[in-house]
Order: sequence, then structure tokens, then C-alpha cells
Amino acid sequence: METTLEPDRRALDVLDTARQVSGGRLGTEHLLAAAAAAGGGGAARALTAAGAPAPALHAALRDRRVEWTADDGGLADAERRISAAAAHALGTAMDHARDEHAPRFTAEHVLRAVLADPGNRAAELLARCGVAPATVLAHLDAPAARGGLHPLLRPTRDAVLAHRAGRQPRWKRMLTRPAAAGAALAAVRRETDAQAERLGRRSPGTEHVLLAVLALHEVARHQRQPPGGDPDSGPEGGPADGSADGEDSALAARLGLDHARAHAALADGGLPLPADPRSVEAYLAGARDTDALLRTLLREDTRARRLAETLGADLTGPEGLLEQ
Repeated sequence: METTLEPDRRALDVLDTARQVSGGRLGTEHLLAAAAAAGGGGAARALTAAGAPAPALHAALRDRRVEWTADDGGLADAERRISAAAAHALGTAMDHARDEHAPRFTAEHVLRAVLADPGNRAAELLARCGVAPATVLAHLDAPAARGGLHPLLRPTRDAVLAHRAGRQPRWKRMLTRPAAAGAALAAVRRETDAQAERLGRRSPGTEHVLLAVLALHEVARHQRQPPGGDPDSGPEGGPADGSADGEDSALAARLGLDHARAHAALADGGLPLPADPRSVEAYLAGARDTDALLRTLLREDTRARRLAETLGADLTGPEGLLEQ
């Protein structure tokens, strides 16, 4: 008789979140939305990269104007109030973990399991966001979803490393070192020009500032991962002296935005953007640090804000992210 595998930390978060949002009957749609909210994991990264981030999935889940056509079946467990399809998906997730000889099942196992049935409510919820299950699975199998650095971010990483290598020795920088916030903003300015150039723009707009912040944030997060935890991590590691070449933006992380989707939206060329109220230089000159810069960009009717809204970012949210 097979033993029941326990969920790991992120899978447990998925189950807890799914129960909270289910309203009493847990279905595959709740497991999918909860997997997108499992921050820092491959399941959330794959859904975000595919175009179904947590804010978009939760908004579609709350939309009472649309009737469900998919059926998850009756309750498999009346006491736990879980649908037959959701119970089957969790069993399948455990089977996947056993096949891999994993000690616990993960959020990624849950995501694969709920995407295995094209007729369940999870698939319908994805369709409401205009995303196919195969697209999510492709991103789940990509190196970026497994923790690797996305190819679009390699030039940013190389630029950060080159700038760090070209600086003065640490003991000299201790005597004449600029403030960390100033170094971070200087890095954003350099990266803004690079992002605009890669998209064929001679003059950057605030959308390129947003891209720069996201790129530097993701590179910094990647470099701070433990050795061996990332197939693309390489030997570089994070800044040993606390420098801010790769600014790890707390606000960027909490908004649920990612560089790959933002870049794709701009590269497509079909996104209408207004003129920025102020120049990029004015926004940078008035910022005290990277998160303050990002808040200003997203409070005003900038090209950056329109891009963030297109990507499904909740710019107010329960925590009032832009008001802090």
C-alpha cells in the first residue's frame, strides 16, 4: 500500500491559499490560482511567463459575470469539500513526485496535475486569461522556470559583472564610495538605455525604466541564490561588498511583474502608450532610491504604468503598495 506523500512548503502554501479563495468548495481552478501565488517557485514563474500571473487569474476567478461551463465533478470528500477533479489532481501530483523519487510533492507537481485534464475548471480559468495549458507547461520546462536566468537577462548580468570588475579596489571605494541608493539609480540609468536600444528605441521612455528595474531585480535575485540551486548560476555570486549594481527591488517582487512578459509586450509593437508626463532624467533625478522611483512611475499616468496595467499588475492592492 502506497503511503501518502506530504506537500513541501510551497505546495502547502498552494493548498492553504486554495482553501482560502475557494469559498467552501475547492476545485482545480482554486489550485491553479493558488499555484500562481506561490511566490519564488517554478509554478508561479511559469504561469507568469505564460501570461497568467496571479493578479489576472484571481481577477478572472472573482468575475461573477461569466458562468462556468467546465465541470470538476461532485465532491470527492464531503468533509473537506474538495471536488473530484481537484482530489484526482492532488493524487496525480503525488504520483508524479513518486515517479521522480521525490520525498514530497511540490507546487510544480500540483500545477502539472491540474493542467493534465483539458476539460476541468483550471483549463477554463486559463482560457479566460487567453492562455493554453501547453504554453504553461512549456514555460514550466524552461530553464527560467527552474531557476535559471532567462536569456533576455544575460546581457544585463554581463553588464553588471563588467561594471563591477572595472571598479576600483574595495579599500579605495570605501574612501570615496557613493551612497548605495545613488549607485543603484546609476545602474538603472545605464540599464534603461540598454533596454531601449534592444527594443530599437533611440530615446528611452519610462517603460524602459520599468524594464531596467525588473531586469536588475531579477539578475540580483538570481545572483543571490545559493550555489548549486540554479543550473545557470555560474561562479559569479552576489555582490560581496553590498554594492547595488543589481538592485533587488522589494516593490518589483510584490507587484508580480516580470521582465520577460514586459519585454514581450513592448516587442510586439501593438501596445498603445501615451507620452510620458516628464522626461526619464526628471524621474531619475527626483528619486531617492529604486523603489521610490518605481512608485513615482506607477502613480503617474506614464508609459510604465500603462505597461504594468496591461500585464495585470494590481497597483493598489490590499497593501496599498504605491502609497507606502
